[in-house]
Amino acid sequence: MQLKNWICLAIILMLLASCNLPSAQEAPQAATPEPPGVDVVATSVELTTAAKLTELAANSASAATQAPPSPPTETPEPTPSFTPSPTPCTPLVTANTVANVRSGPGTVYDVVGSLAQGQSATVAGRNDANTWWYIEYSGATGGHAWISGTVVTAACLPASVQVVAAPPTPQPTATEKVSLPPPVAGVPDLVAYAWQWAPDPGKKDQNLSIMVAVTNNGTAPAGRFTVSWLSNQTIPGCSWTVNSLAVGERRDLECTFVYSSAQYPAASNTFDIAFIVDPDNRVAESNEGNNKKEAQWRVDR
Repeated sequence: MQLKNWICLAIILMLLASCNLPSAQEAPQAATPEPPGVDVVATSVELTTAAKLTELAANSASAATQAPPSPPTETPEPTPSFTPSPTPCTPLVTANTVANVRSGPGTVYDVVGSLAQGQSATVAGRNDANTWWYIEYSGATGGHAWISGTVVTAACLPASVQVVAAPPTPQPTATEKVSLPPPVAGVPDLVAYAWQWAPDPGKKDQNLSIMVAVTNNGTAPAGRFTVSWLSNQTIPGCSWTVNSLAVGERRDLECTFVYSSAQYPAASNTFDIAFIVDPDNRVAESNEGNNKKEAQWRVDR
């Protein structure tokens, strides 16, 4: 049976060879006989499969040796910019000290309350001169009142503040009494204010420094007058002339008195001294009883 197969295969090969005989120019090629016992079809399939496997292995090896592709670089999306809108705030005034709150923009209006130092109030408007603030104030009629801009600090004000018309100026009633200052008398009052001396007159023939002070406590200036210091009863010691003295003015006067034992009798050691303002009464005064000071000296011999 094996022999028959080989004979059939040989006939087929001969027929195929006859169909593909070379031309005269080509040299005949000897057919390579298949070894006995070989399945030609199976062998061809195996060779083809092996070639395909070899090609696949080569392609896999080539792919393995190639560097893996780099992942695509992602471009970060730009962060959108955000500009915060300004936070709205409430217009306020804060008292710098204890401040009166009034019914209108001026001191002629009644006081309806006050703000403590550091206390704030909401601004609702201003006066036309921009010197007073119209604020929310629960203690006033209508819940609004006025406060002076000189006693508060404003904050968070808008670019334009509403102008609020001032209420009518209050008029005094018929029963109100207007206090007037007392009438001006217009009369001076000269005063022997103070005096002193140094050193004490205890030794003979020494110089003494005499100082006196005169004031005008009246309501009108004083004209020309004199001032005297008496060293022993009516004996003059020093004298000054003052041309004028304004209301409330003080004038300090000074002289040097030479103390001499010849001026004092030997029968006594005690002598009267005096300080007199306007001794000849040239100036008409509201009080004539404060023009003189008196004292005693004791002189040791």
